[in-house]
Amino acid sequence: MTRHRAYAGVGTVLIVIGLSLSDAWFVPLPPRDALPPPPISGVLLLRLSLVIQAAVLLWFGLTRSQLVPPGAGHHPRVGVRPEDDGDGPARRRAYGWLLACVTATGLGLRLISLDSDLWLDEVTPILDYGHASAWQVAISYISSNNHLLNTLLGKLSMAAFGEREWAIRLPAVIFGAATVPVLYWIARQAAPRHVSLAAALLLATSYHHIFFSQNARGYSGYLFFSLLASGWLVTGLRHGRTSDWGLYVAATVLDFATILISGFVFAAHVLVAGAAVLRVKYENGPWVPLLKRLLVVFTMTALLGFQLYALVLPQMYVYMRVVYSDPSTGFSPFSRELLAELARGLSSGFATGLLLGAVPLVAIAGAGYVVLWKRNWMLAAALTLPSILQAALLVGRGLTFSPRFFILVLPLAMLVGAQGIDCAAALGARLLGRDARVARRVTGVFVTLLTLISLASLPRYYSVPKQAYRSSLEYVESVRRPAGIVVVIHLAESGVRYYGQRDGLQNAQDYFYVRTVDALDSVLAEHVGRPTWLMITLPRALRIGVPDLDARIRRDWVVDRTFPGTVGDGDITVWREHVR
Repeated sequence: MTRHRAYAGVGTVLIVIGLSLSDAWFVPLPPRDALPPPPISGVLLLRLSLVIQAAVLLWFGLTRSQLVPPGAGHHPRVGVRPEDDGDGPARRRAYGWLLACVTATGLGLRLISLDSDLWLDEVTPILDYGHASAWQVAISYISSNNHLLNTLLGKLSMAAFGEREWAIRLPAVIFGAATVPVLYWIARQAAPRHVSLAAALLLATSYHHIFFSQNARGYSGYLFFSLLASGWLVTGLRHGRTSDWGLYVAATVLDFATILISGFVFAAHVLVAGAAVLRVKYENGPWVPLLKRLLVVFTMTALLGFQLYALVLPQMYVYMRVVYSDPSTGFSPFSRELLAELARGLSSGFATGLLLGAVPLVAIAGAGYVVLWKRNWMLAAALTLPSILQAALLVGRGLTFSPRFFILVLPLAMLVGAQGIDCAAALGARLLGRDARVARRVTGVFVTLLTLISLASLPRYYSVPKQAYRSSLEYVESVRRPAGIVVVIHLAESGVRYYGQRDGLQNAQDYFYVRTVDALDSVLAEHVGRPTWLMITLPRALRIGVPDLDARIRRDWVVDRTFPGTVGDGDITVWREHVR
């Protein structure tokens, strides 16, 4: 079978599927909240995308046109990667073993205390999707916590190992550990081996990356596939191999499946590729064949990504309009609150919260970024632009910020930090008349110091869960008996329900869930004379979302005990009635 017959055959199959799709196949889970109906059917969107894709393939098949044009092999210049001194087989093997050790260390650090309590955003996908079929997960969008690939892999892990915390988080751990060698791989496109290994080591021992690698959500997978896609974008533009572009499409579609903000990565890649085409044109190279190839690659990627979410796009549109206009879901982009949250998050990665070295480190990282740009501007742009595009959209639409949206900055910071340290060490060695080996040793010393600082912050992290649902439930069970009741306030509900029911830590008839002042008054009126305790978490969301309930609690209740968590604002507080 010729290639063109294959195009025509696949196109025919797709058009038959598109025209025969039935609404009866599309029975999503009911929404949790009362939302307006979606403006269009998801089945209709999927039909349209399949028919369009079929028409394109049929056109290529019947006209015998080239899907990938010949002569698309002229590639833009991206800079020069420095050569490694004495880079022979023995040295490469040695670095291979060192990278394996760094990766194993990263995996080990991500397995410690993996069975600690889940937090709210890890619990809600289990409550929403845990008992749904894989098909229902794929066609339902009832929560922004449904990071599709992670939800499906989490269900698979729970089916294999049971509903245990470590099993629920296992996909995130695997992606997190696998990101370490991927960072080394993309760093090698712009940096020598010792700098690339230093960047991988910094990521492997990073407090923040370990945190997200032990978070049963899609962020560690997002980093993994975003780095892979960025690396294959650069290699595809440099070498033009069809295999590189095929891997790029696969990585990007999987990135789409991991989390929706990956769309900004794809948009950034389109801009980088457009700049590459302009550079080829500026250099009087054959830019038209390259442009045609890129149009095929990006169109195919966009179509596959659209088809992945076509069934749920209308649900997502309605949900996002309602949820992300809520100020309690994030921070205003220019607020003091956001700066405070950034400072808290950054300082948590240092054992003493010490940020005195921030200014020189930023200066060194800035120098490293300049070097990265000179050596491989496409890679630097591919890793930088997604965050810029996302920030611009959030500001332009008046939406809230959350630091986790910009997690792609983390591996970039590790790379430019390692490169900046190496540049500073090389400059110092030259000024003192020393050779490059001394500079590499100095780089190793400073990277090791940063690694130790990050490692020193981990003991407390491992000793405190993200949210302490089990210990707080055990406490209220011990103090409320025999006659007391517990009122669970606002966002504490999901975690208390999950652990209370799963681990038998509560008597359901003595627990009440309220989100309004009227509901609280009703519970208290029905149980006059019974001792009462409240459980609260994420107080900022309570203060912004239900200010009258927050004010009432602060007026009539006092904190009895606080159970710390590593999630920002995630402490669980137990309140008792104020005795006047």
